Amino acid sequence: MKWPSGEAEKRYQAVGKWLERDESIVEKYKPVIYTQGSFRLGTVIKAVTGEEKYDIDLVCDLDLTKSQVTQKQLKDLVGFEIKSYAHANNMNNPAEESRRCWTLNYADGTQFHMDILPCIPDSELFKLILQSRGIPGSISAHAIAITDNTLPNYEYIDEEWLKSNPKGYAEWFKERMKIQFEAMRMILAESIRAEAEDVPEYKIKTTLQRAIQLLKRHRDIMFEHDPDDKPISMIITTLAAHAYDNQADLYDALCSIIRGMPKYILVRNGSPWIPNPVNPDENFADKWADNPKKESNFKRWLARLEKDLVSAMNVVGIHKVAERLKPAFGDRAVNDAMKRMGEDFRRRRELGLLRMSAGTGILGHKGTTPVRDHTFYGE
Repeated sequence: MKWPSGEAEKRYQAVGKWLERDESIVEKYKPVIYTQGSFRLGTVIKAVTGEEKYDIDLVCDLDLTKSQVTQKQLKDLVGFEIKSYAHANNMNNPAEESRRCWTLNYADGTQFHMDILPCIPDSELFKLILQSRGIPGSISAHAIAITDNTLPNYEYIDEEWLKSNPKGYAEWFKERMKIQFEAMRMILAESIRAEAEDVPEYKIKTTLQRAIQLLKRHRDIMFEHDPDDKPISMIITTLAAHAYDNQADLYDALCSIIRGMPKYILVRNGSPWIPNPVNPDENFADKWADNPKKESNFKRWLARLEKDLVSAMNVVGIHKVAERLKPAFGDRAVNDAMKRMGEDFRRRRELGLLRMSAGTGILGHKGTTPVRDHTFYGE
């Protein structure tokens, strides 16, 4: 994943080192801290206002079992160290406790806050149940149990904890774009004369990742004045990944995603169901039944999305297309997409992979006539 700034990465690593230091009360539980959500998936976007403000979602995994610790004890263990970190680093704001996380608010430099989710590995029995439901062992092995201070069993030993699997979801997501990921990694490696495995994953931005960023940007603009009932990112990301078919072209990918998304919205017992791909019993659309506006807003957003995309593609000329897209997707998102498209074309041209259609003259990877590299001396 690509961090929005070196400062955010430095702070994230500093929190991890604080938890691992010899004086830490959680050090003996082998703390592991890692990212989850859009930062891990490489689909993070900036606020509609363009402010440098980010929510960084982290997981703090301790080597404990449900028979050894209550949710409250786990939350308090991690919370003690997070509060100590804020105090030791003279942060203006103390660490805040929410329903499931501890939050560190940074006010200097880039505006961001870190949500740190305490967890422990989930039981081996649950992992076996997942495998019996068709979830590969390589994914189910990452299942975790998380804290929630609103649950009735929060303060006593119990096997029933909320479940999550951000690492497993990231593995599933990566598999959905594997073909494009490997192709782009190879292209980038050749452009810098390196081996593919030497190219860091965060340097790769696939068409699926870019498409999801554009979808989320379009949603944020459309629901700027009604943010509470806008389609949630997890639903958009999951449906988009299902509908994506490893297209290299961004427009082709968006069309495939927009038209394919509804096919992956199921109905169980009369209610809409969008299963978590790494835990089929979890429904990402669970709030749609109680709040029908959320479902209708999703359908309304999808219809508007297709209309805006088709409208833009009816004009001739890439710059006119860009101008037509800006009201729906925002200036920054469209300009960034155009810049990345140009960079992709340049890399493909330099490697002899950029082709031109003999009939239309359209550039891409599907044409038949190679496009020669540019030189400064006309050869």
